[in-house]
Amino acid sequence: MRWWLIAPRVGALVAPPMLLALGITLGGGLLGALGNWLAGHPASADASQIAFKIRIWAVAIAIGGTISALEHIEHSLTQRAMTDLVKGGLTILAAYAGAELGYWLIRWWMMA
Repeated sequence: MRWWLIAPRVGALVAPPMLLALGITLGGGLLGALGNWLAGHPASADASQIAFKIRIWAVAIAIGGTISALEHIEHSLTQRAMTDLVKGGLTILAAYAGAELGYWLIRWWMMA
């Protein structure tokens, strides 16, 4: 199979969890910083700390809940369904990449 035939399928699989985790991390960090600023605390240091702490929750939300996604991967392992296993792994990696990207964007923006 050619790569240009596979790329749209992988993009459709990877883009939603990545962008969802990115949005959760950015939104949570910035709204948390806004809340701290409204409370009279410095917002620049707190935004990156909040984004750092919210990353794992962004990944959990992006993959659709931790238990069901991990059960699906376990079922794929026991049934030796490699395509489902690869899809689950790519989904988790994409969600983690989106959460990390959101954290680094907030960190970079607050340092500038």
